[in-house]
Amino acid sequence: MYGPSPLAQDIFMTTTIRVEHIESAIQSLPIQSRTMLQLLLLQYMDLSQEAIDYMAGDQPDSRFLSGNQPKGKTLSLEAALNVASRANQYKGYYRQKRERPGMHIEILTQSLTIIDKTIRIAERLLTSDFGADESTLQVAKTQAPSILLRQEQRKLQRAWDNQELTPKDYQAQRLFLEYQSLLRRGRILRRRLKIAQQDFVTAGNSPLKDHEIAHIWGIPLGSLVARKVKALQQFLTWLQQNMEESSAPNGTSQPIDLWKETLHVLSQRPIERSMVEYDGLEKTEEGLLDKLRAFVSGAMSEPEESKFWTSITKMNDTEFSGTWKSHARSILAFQRLHALLNDMDFSDEGLEEELRVKIYPKLPDDQLATPESEEKPVELGEMGLGVLNAFAGELDDKRRG
Repeated sequence: MYGPSPLAQDIFMTTTIRVEHIESAIQSLPIQSRTMLQLLLLQYMDLSQEAIDYMAGDQPDSRFLSGNQPKGKTLSLEAALNVASRANQYKGYYRQKRERPGMHIEILTQSLTIIDKTIRIAERLLTSDFGADESTLQVAKTQAPSILLRQEQRKLQRAWDNQELTPKDYQAQRLFLEYQSLLRRGRILRRRLKIAQQDFVTAGNSPLKDHEIAHIWGIPLGSLVARKVKALQQFLTWLQQNMEESSAPNGTSQPIDLWKETLHVLSQRPIERSMVEYDGLEKTEEGLLDKLRAFVSGAMSEPEESKFWTSITKMNDTEFSGTWKSHARSILAFQRLHALLNDMDFSDEGLEEELRVKIYPKLPDDQLATPESEEKPVELGEMGLGVLNAFAGELDDKRRG
C-alpha cells in the first residue's frame, strides 16, 4: 500500500509507542502533513476543521486546469462541506469495517463460554444420572465430527414412537446426541472466531488508500504520492524523537516498525459503536429476532445455522449495493444478538434445565389424543319450545277452508 521508507523500517528503541507519542508527533507537523496523517488514520482520529478548510482551499480550480492556478483563492463553504461529507463517509465505512469483526469476536467469545459450560453440565449429567464413564465420553467426542446427527435423532425418535426404549434409555441416548451436537458447534464457532480475529487485525492495520484520500481532498491522484511520502517521513521522524525523549537511558533496545506499531497501538482503542437502522434482513425485524433467538438457543439445525450465519455476516449483497451498507447490516444483527444474550439466563441451573427439557421424551401422537366425550342431545323446555315456535311462525296449511 505504501512505499517503504528508511524511517518505516525496523528501528531499535527502548520503549514502546504510546498514543501520546503519536498525537504529539502529528501536532508537530506542518498543516499539509498533519492533514495527510489525519486522513491516513481517519478510522482512529477525527478530521479537524483546520484540515477540512485547508483541503477545501487547496483544491485546484477547474476553470484554470490548463494554466497556472490563481493566487489568493477564497474558501468556498460548499467545498468545505463536500470535503467534510466525503470524509465522514469514509470514516464511517472504515470504523464499521473494524467494528463488524470486533462484534463477531465479542459474540463468538461469549457463545463459546456458554457452550463450554453446557458441555461440562452434559458430561456431569451423563456420568451422574446415566452411568457413563470416561471411555464412553471419549468415544462420543471422537465420533462427534463425523456422526450424522439429524439421522440419528430421527432413528432415536422412531424407536421411541415404536415403544422400543424405556424413558431413561431414550434420555441417555438423546443426551449423548446433544452432547455431540454441542462439541461440533463449539468447533464451528472456534473456526469462525479465528476468522473474525484475522479480519479484525486486517481492518485495524488498513489506513485509507491513495485514491480514497485523493477523493476526499479533491486533488489529482498523481499529486498525492509525493505529499504522502513527505508527510510519513516527517511524522516518523517526530515520533522517533518523542520516543527517544521518553525512553529509559539504560533500557534494552528492541527493533520495531514505527508505522506498523502506530497502527497496532491505535487499534487497541475501544471500538466506537455505530447507530444503524433495520434494512430488511429476514424480511421483518420480528422475523430476524426469532431467528436470532433460535441461533442463540441452538435450536437451528447445522445447515440452517450455517446459512443464517452467512446471511448476517456476508459482505456484499449485490454489485450495486456494494460494501457501504453490508457492514451496517451485519452490525445491526449482532447488536440485536448482543441484547438477546444479555437478557437470557445462562446460569448453571438454567442451562441444566434447558438440557433436561430437550432430552425429555415426547409422547407418541396416538397417546396424545383424548377420548371424545359423547355428545348428548340438548332437550328444550317449554319456554324454549315456545320461543322456537314464535321464530318459526305458524304452518301455512293450504287445506284449511
